[in-house]
Amino acid sequence: MEREVILEMKNIVKRYGDFTAVDNVNFSMKKGEIVAVIGPSGSGKSTLLRCINGLNSITSGKMILKGTTGMVFQHFNLFPHMKCIDNITYAPIKVKKEPRNEAVKKAERLLKLVGLENKAQVYPAQISGGQKQRIAIARALAMDPDLMLFDEPTSALDPEITGEVLNVMKKLAENHTTMIVVTHEMGFAKEVADRVIFMDNGVIVEEGTPSEIFDTPKSPRLISFLGSMLRA
Repeated sequence: MEREVILEMKNIVKRYGDFTAVDNVNFSMKKGEIVAVIGPSGSGKSTLLRCINGLNSITSGKMILKGTTGMVFQHFNLFPHMKCIDNITYAPIKVKKEPRNEAVKKAERLLKLVGLENKAQVYPAQISGGQKQRIAIARALAMDPDLMLFDEPTSALDPEITGEVLNVMKKLAENHTTMIVVTHEMGFAKEVADRVIFMDNGVIVEEGTPSEIFDTPKSPRLISFLGSMLRA
């Protein structure tokens, strides 16, 4: 059975004054697909995500999104005055008008999913950066989004605790959660993604399966980028 196309972007341009951050991007994805977006800093990856979820208005082009998005940022942006479980239940109760007992049950299930069921009643200041990011993932999932967007979710974390966040994301992938992941974690992109997109200067330079992108790159720019990542 053919999977439904959940997102379609045609000739998307995003400019800031004279600077073009996203330049004539054409991109689509299907429900249940996992797409990794790689590329150097300033290549338009994060801007593309923000165009998808409406944080940035596009300058020109057409976008069709069937459903809602959830976003996990580089920095966790948890409410510091709320316990972890309240961070997760706040939006479902306030925005979706879910009954509190249902929102709490869902939050408890999501805390178990991210391996933090014992942190429900603590405040963000009492947990590590990796744990905060896992709470942020649970918070985004609590709104039952059709598409999850991850903007370099491990870039603010120490290398030692990056793995715990990536493991949660791998679990989501196993559950066929539809995801776009902007990442510098090449191993994660290679292992988990169905498709990898390489961006540079606001343009999609190359896209393909992980094997095509990492094992047989075609464009000189991608070859150079992968070489620099291996040397890093």
